[in-house]
Amino acid sequence: MEPIRVRIADIKNQIYEAGICRSDENVILTVGNGALLERNTGKSYSYRMVDLTTLEVKPLFVRQKPLAETGYRQAIEKMLTLISGQEDDQPSSEWERAFNLLTYIFTDILPRHGMSFRENQVSLALAMLTAMKDRKIALCEAEVGTGKTHAYILAAMIYKLFNRSVSPIIISTSTIALQKAITEEYIPQISNILLEHHVIDQPLTFEVRKGKSHYVCDSKVKTYRSSITYNNRAEDEELLAILNDLYMGAGTIDLDKLPLTNYVKNRICVENCRRNCEMVENCRYRNFIHRAQTAGYDFQIANHNLVLADVLRRKDGGKGLIPEYGLLILDEAHKIMETAKQMYGMSLESMELERLAAMIYKAMGEHNPNKKEIIRLCETMLRQNSLLFEKIRGLGARSHDKDCMTVDFALVGIYELKALTTILGRLSVLFFRFDKDRSIFFEKLVRQIEQKQAKITILLEYSQSVCWLEVVSVSAYRICSLPKQLDFLLYEDIWKRDVPCVLTSGTLSVSGDFSRFKKQTGIGFLRLRRILEVSKASPFCYQDCALLYLPKNMPFPGVKDEIYLNAVVAQLIELIRQTNGHTLVLFTSYRMMEIVYQRLQEYIVEYPLLLMGRGKLNALEDFRKSGNGVLLASDSAGEGIDLPGDILSSLIVVRLPFPTPDPVLDYERTLYEHFQDYLADIILPTMLIKLRQWIGRGIRRETDTCVFSILDSRAEKRYREDILAALPDIPVTDCIGDVGRFIREKKSETYFKQKSHVSE
Repeated sequence: MEPIRVRIADIKNQIYEAGICRSDENVILTVGNGALLERNTGKSYSYRMVDLTTLEVKPLFVRQKPLAETGYRQAIEKMLTLISGQEDDQPSSEWERAFNLLTYIFTDILPRHGMSFRENQVSLALAMLTAMKDRKIALCEAEVGTGKTHAYILAAMIYKLFNRSVSPIIISTSTIALQKAITEEYIPQISNILLEHHVIDQPLTFEVRKGKSHYVCDSKVKTYRSSITYNNRAEDEELLAILNDLYMGAGTIDLDKLPLTNYVKNRICVENCRRNCEMVENCRYRNFIHRAQTAGYDFQIANHNLVLADVLRRKDGGKGLIPEYGLLILDEAHKIMETAKQMYGMSLESMELERLAAMIYKAMGEHNPNKKEIIRLCETMLRQNSLLFEKIRGLGARSHDKDCMTVDFALVGIYELKALTTILGRLSVLFFRFDKDRSIFFEKLVRQIEQKQAKITILLEYSQSVCWLEVVSVSAYRICSLPKQLDFLLYEDIWKRDVPCVLTSGTLSVSGDFSRFKKQTGIGFLRLRRILEVSKASPFCYQDCALLYLPKNMPFPGVKDEIYLNAVVAQLIELIRQTNGHTLVLFTSYRMMEIVYQRLQEYIVEYPLLLMGRGKLNALEDFRKSGNGVLLASDSAGEGIDLPGDILSSLIVVRLPFPTPDPVLDYERTLYEHFQDYLADIILPTMLIKLRQWIGRGIRRETDTCVFSILDSRAEKRYREDILAALPDIPVTDCIGDVGRFIREKKSETYFKQKSHVSE
C-alpha cells in the first residue's frame, strides 16, 4: 500500500480552482494520485475521490458519522483500486469513447426528444457502465424521478456495443407492471431514438421470459376445447372462440395477454408438461423456449423467481432456464431477498404425504408383486406423518397456539423424520424397479417420492436451517425451513461469479449506507474492489412540494389500546378534512385497519371511504377513479403502485413499519450479544427502508405535492433523528393547521371543487 501523504493546502486550491471542490468540502487525505474529499451535509457525511492526474471525480460513499480508523482503511483500499483500475479487454481510449457516447446521449440526443437533462441520471448511468466494464456488483440506489430505467438500459446498450463478446443481457424485475413498461415503452422508445441518430444500425430486440404457468399448452387446449364444445353452453361462446384460435395455432401463447379467468388459465397452461406428449414435435411452447435460448436477443426480460430458479437448476447440474448471460440487471432489487427466501426455502404441508399415498395406491395396480409391502409402507408413512405434526402442534399449544412458531427438531420429531426418510427411500426403490418396460409411467411418481424424501432430509439437517410451523387452516399445517447461511449461498451462487451485475431500486440503503442490504444478500462477502455503491437523490424539491406532519402527544401505539385507537381516529378525521380527502392511509395490521375503517364510516361521509383488504385490489382502481377518495390499505399499497397527480395528496403512516417478529428474525437475534446492536443493525434499518418505500408513493412527478403524516409517537420522539436522516429533506411541523395551509397554497381551485365519482 502506498503511504498516505499529509494533507497539503495547495491540493484543495488546485481542485477548487478546477471547479471540483465545494466551499464546504475538505481534503481529508491523499494516497497515490487520489485525494479524499469529505463534506458534512448536516444529516450525513459524503465522501468523494478526485484523481489528481485527470481531475476525474468518483463518488465513494455516504455515512451518518465521520470516518473512523477502519473507515479510513476501507477508503484507502477503494481509492487505490479506482486509481489503479483493472485490465480491460479493450484499450482505455475505446472505453473513453463509450463513456463519451453515453454522456452525449443524455446531454444532447435525449433532450431533442423531449426528455429533460438530469445530472443525477447521467452520473447514475456512467456509474453503471463503469461497473459493467470492470465486472463489478453495482448497488445503484435511485430515488423516484431519477430515471433509473433509462439509465440502465442505455448503459447496458453502450456496454454491449463496446464489448462484442457479451452474452445476452438479462433484466429481472419483481412485477409484471414494470416488465410491461420496459417492453412496451422504454426499449421501443430507446431503440427508435438510437436508430434515428445512427448509434445502432438495427432495432433492439428482446424476449420476455416467465414461468410455465404463464404459457399455453397446445395439448391441454385440445382437451379443454373438446370438453367445452361437448357442454354446448351459450355462455361459453366467447371462451370457445379463444380456444379455437389457440387450437389453430393462432395468436399468442402468453396467457397474460389473453382475457381468460385464472381457472381457465390453470387448465390450459404448460405446468406438468410431459416429454412423451403426442404434440411434442409441433409444440409452440417448446419452439418458443428453443428460440429464446438460442436467438441473439439484446435483452431477455425475466422476473426474480425465474433468475433464481435458473441459478438453482444449474447448481444441481441441470439445464439452464435462461441463456448464459454476460450482464445481469436486477430492478426492484429490494425484493430480491423476499424471492430468495421463497426459492431457497422449503415447506412440507401436513397433507402432502397423504396425497402422495393416494398417488401411490392409484399407480400400484392389482398385479404389483410388492403390493403388500407398499401398502404397509404407506400406512406406516401416514402414521409417522400424523405423529410428527401432532408433536409439533402440541409444542405450539404450550406456546399459546401461535400461528407461526419456531421448531427445534432436536427436541421433537427427530424419530418420525428418520422413519419417514427410510420409508420414502424404500418406496422409491420399489417403484423404480417395478415393470421396467413401463418406466415412463412411473417416472413422475418416483420423482415425487424422491422430492418428499429430499424435504425430509433437509429437516433432518435442522442445525443448518431455521425451521418453523405455520398454521394454514383449522386442520392444515406447514413445516418451513430456510438455510441459516442464505447470505453465503447467494454469494457462492450469484455474486462470486465473474459477471457484472447491477442492482437498482429506490430503496437499498439507509442514508447512503448499504450495510444492511449487503449483509442480507451476501454481497458483503465480496472484496471491496468488486462492489460499487451509488446513491442518487430524487430530483424533486421536497422543500417546496412536501410537508411532514409529526403530531405531539400521541399515545404509544398499541392495537388493543382504546386510548391509542381513539387518538388515531381523531387524527385521521382531522387530516382527511384538512386535505379534502385525496388520502392514502397505510397500516401494518389488518385488524387495526378494519377497526379504524368501521369507526371512520360514521364521520367520513363527504368523501368515498375505501378499504383495500386481502385480495381486494379493485379498491385501488376505485380510489383512482374517485377523484378525492380515502383509501385504507396495508403494506401491499406501500410500494410498487403509481398514483401521480392530486388523487394522492396526503399519505398517512399509522404505525412505523417495523418488521413483524418471525422465526428468521428470532434466529438473527441470537447472533447478537446485545439487543441494542440487533436493533441498530437489523430492525431499525429494515423499518427505515420500508418507510422510505411507503413515503415514495406520495411524490411521483415534478408537479406533485403531498403531505406526509406519521401517527406514531416513536417517530416524534425516540426515532425522530433516524427518520429525518433517512427521508428526503422535508419541512416538518407538529401543527395540524399547517397541513390545511399547505394544501390551500399548493392546490388549484379545481382540487377543492372536485366531486366524487365512486359511491361508498
